[in-house]
Amino acid sequence: MNYETISIREVIKLINEKRMYLPEIQRGYVWKEKQVEKLFESIFVGYPIGSLLFWKTNKRDINSNGLILYDFIKDYHERDDKDNKKASAIASDFPDYFIVLDGQQRLSALFIGLQGSVAYKLPYLWWSSNDAFPQKKLFFNLDSKSLQLDEDDDDEKIPIFKFFEIDKTTPDNNWFLVSDILKFEQLSDIIEYATENNLSKDRINNLSKFWNNINLKNPPIIHYLTIEGANYDDVLNIFVRLNSSGTPLSKPDLLFSTMLLDWNGGREVIEKFIKKINNKGSKFDFTKDFIMRTCLVLSGASVSMKVESFKKEKISYIKNNFFSISKAIEDAVDSLVDLGYSNDNMLSYNALIPYIYYLYRGGSSKGNSVNGLRTYLAISFLKNIYGVASNSALSNTRNAIDKYNCKKFGFDISIFDNVHLVGDREFKVTKDDIDSYMDKEKGLYTFYILTLLYPNLKLGQIKFHQDHVHPYISFDELDSKKLTNEQIEKWKRMRNTLPNLQLLEGSDNESKNRESLTEWVKAGNVVEYSDNKESTDLYNFENYYNARKEKIINKLLKIFSLK
Repeated sequence: MNYETISIREVIKLINEKRMYLPEIQRGYVWKEKQVEKLFESIFVGYPIGSLLFWKTNKRDINSNGLILYDFIKDYHERDDKDNKKASAIASDFPDYFIVLDGQQRLSALFIGLQGSVAYKLPYLWWSSNDAFPQKKLFFNLDSKSLQLDEDDDDEKIPIFKFFEIDKTTPDNNWFLVSDILKFEQLSDIIEYATENNLSKDRINNLSKFWNNINLKNPPIIHYLTIEGANYDDVLNIFVRLNSSGTPLSKPDLLFSTMLLDWNGGREVIEKFIKKINNKGSKFDFTKDFIMRTCLVLSGASVSMKVESFKKEKISYIKNNFFSISKAIEDAVDSLVDLGYSNDNMLSYNALIPYIYYLYRGGSSKGNSVNGLRTYLAISFLKNIYGVASNSALSNTRNAIDKYNCKKFGFDISIFDNVHLVGDREFKVTKDDIDSYMDKEKGLYTFYILTLLYPNLKLGQIKFHQDHVHPYISFDELDSKKLTNEQIEKWKRMRNTLPNLQLLEGSDNESKNRESLTEWVKAGNVVEYSDNKESTDLYNFENYYNARKEKIINKLLKIFSLK
């Protein structure tokens, strides 16, 4: 191995010239905004960013080995574009090429910060909403006073680097677009820029310091080792040893890389498939982790995410049967869409794996199976079946399905009647459970129950909202002359709980808005599980609420086959 140094500008040039690539066995980009900002902060201060490891090879060896290489990601989008693109055939004719074996995340962060953008999901917005993923670019604070990384008051310190939305947020003159630093070929170009923009001496010094650390090899910001003269198999073994001896890769990433050692082209197949199922319905966020775990279950391997679980014969089985495996997964995702599920309400993706296994063993995704899946998912999420000890849950449910005639019978919660899990958890709902559900406030848990109470709604075709039967806002306008303060506070607590909720088509919910229940019913609308004997007047709320609560409880008792 040879030890060398390289400037950040030169690395970016290698990537842009298509002389630096990622091997197929590398994981995707996983860093967050803050990690990129911290990396550039370290560069500005002048800290080295750690050693990198490259395989230095040539065009002939790349072609003769049939290597599948990937480009660096430039504009990262957490939902729509988070996978590296497969590199096209090498058309250039440079004397050497660099394949990154260690340091991908750092180099990817550099490339994104200096050339591209990021779009991470904002909290509290729907996964399917484009507004939830604003595009951002990295900016440099020209007024940075701190020349040291001070972790003690990190929250109080004005950031040196920060991502800003490029369409909505225009930083003030303090902020310099990081990608523009590469436009300065010489240090003298900064002086010209500073004169044109009337920069202060401190700002010129900061910009010059940043330019120096991007462009110079000494002091070295990047130092790396190269492997030369090795064949592809040797390089693959080095990669696996490198990433299994420490913890640079997560277990799923390492397993994925290990699996690809004997599956040339597997990465592209799996990534295309993941993108396909994630774009169904109102969007999902299936990952390689989920695919790997599903493959373990369907291949009969140990469910534990360990390297030992992916033995050669299991990898061969997965590779040879991936068409059938992917079909079962896709059919299961289609069932999720029909039931109105998306990334916004999937509490655990692992809960879907037993249903996929049922389909893989010849089960049907039609008819009663969809109703069975609806009940199974609701129970799994309400009772947090896959929240802890998920490996045990998957093993036990697989054993139960192995004893079931999947080709003859539909998917049903009764399959798991005899499954007992850690913490005395079972796939059974009790009367006490149902009583407790009545106090659940509007959120994921009430959604799961409402899907059971409204089984005929086409949740996969129309966007439905959890609507307040008596409008939420009306309880803020209660007359203290008609009710005591204690009653008003009690009703305010009750207004957001299950007996005052219904599923309502989104457009209807928006038009209903502040309209009173009495007015809404007079307009010809019907509230399921209402007692017609009870007045819809707001000041009869508690009686109306309790009567509807009783009807909901009785319906759930029937759904869960309880007396």
